[in-house]
Amino acid sequence: MANNTLFPYRIDHLHQQQGIDYLACKNAALIHIHSLDEHIGKEMKHPAKMNGIFAMLCTRGSVTLSVHMKDFTLTESTILVAPTSVVTFRECKDCELYIATFNSDFASEMNIDLKLIMPIISSLHSQSIVHHINNSEHIESLRRSFDALNKEFSQCDDKCQNSLQFREMALRHMYASVIYRLCEFITTSHSLDAVITQKDRSSDYFRQLINLLHEFYKTERSVEFYANKMNLTPKHLSRVVRNYSGKSVHQWIDDFVVLEIKNLLKYSDLSIQQISYELNFPNPSFMGQYFKRITGKTPGEYRKEM
Repeated sequence: MANNTLFPYRIDHLHQQQGIDYLACKNAALIHIHSLDEHIGKEMKHPAKMNGIFAMLCTRGSVTLSVHMKDFTLTESTILVAPTSVVTFRECKDCELYIATFNSDFASEMNIDLKLIMPIISSLHSQSIVHHINNSEHIESLRRSFDALNKEFSQCDDKCQNSLQFREMALRHMYASVIYRLCEFITTSHSLDAVITQKDRSSDYFRQLINLLHEFYKTERSVEFYANKMNLTPKHLSRVVRNYSGKSVHQWIDDFVVLEIKNLLKYSDLSIQQISYELNFPNPSFMGQYFKRITGKTPGEYRKEM
């Protein structure tokens, strides 16, 4: 998986502006945004899909963002952890962010013990975790870990081409250690335990639906399909989901599909025709009608917006 799918915003555009540090190793990336204010109105205002687990640490100010259709506001010393998600930045106030993201290939190749971190991420398809880190020493430790990675990256130049493989492995091991430190600090929260252990029948059904949508939304758009997968009647699934989330199953399906169309229109080189085939529409015209019915714009109009 290419790193630009982990952090899909166009790095070449962001590097033209002050205040963005970007570090990438195989299947992982780290981004330090010194000030988000000017970027939201330009590059980062559109939905973009991060194809990996990511942690977002706010160390100054506040930022409001949507993570797969759920809004969060992060303030100083707040961390958000989420799985593969479509992210939309909405508003910020003098905000500084560190974003660390990696995919399952990185975890496998670096022998990261997923059993240790699964209690943190197992429920994330239906709800991301937000945690306020009260210990200032923990925040400073995380900041030092992130900055050490960036410093290591910046010290490499063309003279060290023969040692790039060693440098890449050193960075990857440093990155793996950061992941463990993040998990260590997050699991100190009693409120996190409540999030992980909170269970009832409705939340279980909703979590199952969201997990299935992540897997099948590109090809399956009927309530009957998801109800059958869950051994429920469509009527029962529809009632439970609406009562629990305030939205119908059809709306959740549409949200997944439309967010993916927006992501591909903005952050891929696929043509509108290719996107329609990627998402299993019979033709581009059908996708265009579907997209305009929900957003009020054609795919072409949306792609032209900057």
